[in-house]
Amino acid sequence: MSESNVRVKEFPGGLQVFSEPLKEATSVSLGIWIRAGSRDERDEVAGITHLMEHMLFKGTPSMNALGIAEAFESIGAQDNAATGEEYTILFARFLPEHLERALDIMSEMITQPTFADLEREREVIVEEIKMYEDRPDQMADEYLSGLIFHGDTLGRPIIGSAETVRGVNTDTLRNFHGNTYTAPNVFVVGAGKLDSAELERMVEEKLGNLPAGEPFVRKARPKVPEDRFYYKFKETEQYHVAMGSLGVPANSDDRYPMIALNNVLGGGMSSRLFQEIREKRGLAYAVYSYHQGYSDAGAVKMYVGSTTGNVQEAVQVIAGQLDRIRAEPVTGEELERTKQQLKSSTILALESTAARMSRIGRSIITGSEILTPDEIAAHIDAVTAEDLQRLANEHLKLDNMYLAAVGPKELDLGRYLAA
Repeated sequence: MSESNVRVKEFPGGLQVFSEPLKEATSVSLGIWIRAGSRDERDEVAGITHLMEHMLFKGTPSMNALGIAEAFESIGAQDNAATGEEYTILFARFLPEHLERALDIMSEMITQPTFADLEREREVIVEEIKMYEDRPDQMADEYLSGLIFHGDTLGRPIIGSAETVRGVNTDTLRNFHGNTYTAPNVFVVGAGKLDSAELERMVEEKLGNLPAGEPFVRKARPKVPEDRFYYKFKETEQYHVAMGSLGVPANSDDRYPMIALNNVLGGGMSSRLFQEIREKRGLAYAVYSYHQGYSDAGAVKMYVGSTTGNVQEAVQVIAGQLDRIRAEPVTGEELERTKQQLKSSTILALESTAARMSRIGRSIITGSEILTPDEIAAHIDAVTAEDLQRLANEHLKLDNMYLAAVGPKELDLGRYLAA
């Protein structure tokens, strides 16, 4: 751990507390993180981690669902939860004087869920699944993940399927909770106007009796699919295309060059994809690229949404830009502009206690160092044009690319993936 202002305390059994006191802050952001995500699930219960997150809000021995909502609102807290491929988090932001009450509520939710209204909540999630199916851009992204991480749990939708979610009963959920919400799998992160020693005392008091357990062992083993192209028919106004390939882990030494590479390619309004596809040709409204980093793997992704008549040209332009960024070093002006964008966005984000809490938690989940703003800036400044060209040639070759499309008719977009 590198960030000098972040304090860590580990209790017997493995429960950890990370705290970042900020004298100038006016709020506290508190997160209880569980080292369990969709990639850790068995196929037959895919979506159980997300279902468990929902059930945290359905009741405890002292509060029903309405009581939990009223408890948070009675202290003016903003609360929520989220599930990712590698984590589940329950978090809240509130005024400093409410820290102990907020931790009371959250600890009871984490340790004593009653699993009330499970049948009803399963149907709520099925409706959520249907909602996502009405978002073809998200569907294209999920299909692309399925190609990049073919045969691996990282390639599955976080939310699961209607079939697997409906197959989870109370006993299955209770066993999952007992085996997963354990001391080695749980850690607490607090950032803002707080006292580290006080937070540690409260956490030990309220979460110190978590059961023993074993953390999940993660090793991505994607296989090469039979076809690098996947098409899904859907009556849509736009044709949605996601392209990508394997990237780098979130803790890789190449993570900052990879972020810079994607920023040059499709990270903003001055990026190559935005300028070539939207500004110069008017082929699409939305076009961008980004990198997803996990503890042991990563994915580079691009997206474009266009009309059926224009989408082939748009994909062809993207392929041309991938050829160009592999063949030619980025210009000094592009690289400098990207560095300033990345440094500014990082530092501006740290004005938020919620962002600071999330930064610490994600670093712990992925095994990354928690760096100071100055250290992050130094890593960004050290990125070279040669780094970007090297990564482009390692990860953006057309014959290693996958493509997923959602639209009203099948088009031969796969031909643009030929080298």
